[in-house]
Amino acid sequence: MNFEKQFYQWINQSLTGEIPPDVRAFSFNLFETGENFGIELIGASEFDKHNSDWACEEIFEPKLRQLAIPLSYSGNSWEECLEKMNKLCIEYLNSGEPGANILNRSQGIGIGFVDGELALLATNN
Repeated sequence: MNFEKQFYQWINQSLTGEIPPDVRAFSFNLFETGENFGIELIGASEFDKHNSDWACEEIFEPKLRQLAIPLSYSGNSWEECLEKMNKLCIEYLNSGEPGANILNRSQGIGIGFVDGELALLATNN
């Protein structure tokens, strides 16, 4: 299975359970594992398009919180990984997939490396 398909399945499965009604926004958090990169999805109780600290107000995490990103997909640099995952997340959000519909109903969706800058993928407020 290619990584894009695995990514879509991961998000769809992550959002099939009950999501607390207090979740206002979602963040895709990227991180380095030493030899490759990973991504996690969290739900936050806050959203402020002018202050990315909203993503620190985590109140939801799916059962399978993290997904490893193969080096063959991410590339070797964090910049390349961020660019590719940003593009993949936008494609997913425009896909009409069940999880995309849930994410798109939130006030905002962000992506970025943990302890780094958070970029907004979408806002609805």
